[in-house]
Amino acid sequence: MKRSIFLLLLLAIRAGAQSPLFQLLPAKETGIHFSNDIAETEELNVLNYEYFYNGGGVAVGDINNDGLPDLLFTANSKPCKLYLNLGGMKFKDITQAAGLEGRPNSWKTGVTMADVNGDGLLDIYICYSGSMSRFSTSGSPSLLISAMSTPMENWAR
Repeated sequence: MKRSIFLLLLLAIRAGAQSPLFQLLPAKETGIHFSNDIAETEELNVLNYEYFYNGGGVAVGDINNDGLPDLLFTANSKPCKLYLNLGGMKFKDITQAAGLEGRPNSWKTGVTMADVNGDGLLDIYICYSGSMSRFSTSGSPSLLISAMSTPMENWAR
């Protein structure tokens, strides 16, 4: 019995000493520079807008069909960022080339990528929310379907 407890204790200690599964990579190395900074004001805060801290998001999908997962980040009140995966954990910001900064002066609450229309290409959906006219052009929740006018193969140029 004592031997069994000793072995279990030894295994538990050994299991706790494993190396971490993930490693933090610096933005300078990956090329990903994104932060969802939220600044509270007297008018804009969780008391006046209950969804103040619900938002931002990340979608992962292969937007150019090269087999690598690309990243799209949305921030509550800052521009979106679309990163093309170059391989080896290196990414290129193609936000402006893709025209995916998002609506100006709006409150973004999330994003997803899915082939909604069945054409074999990912569709990007950015969700906007809020009834505050200062941060939403329509004054009501809405969903933006981003129709790309520029072919994806031109985004990386």
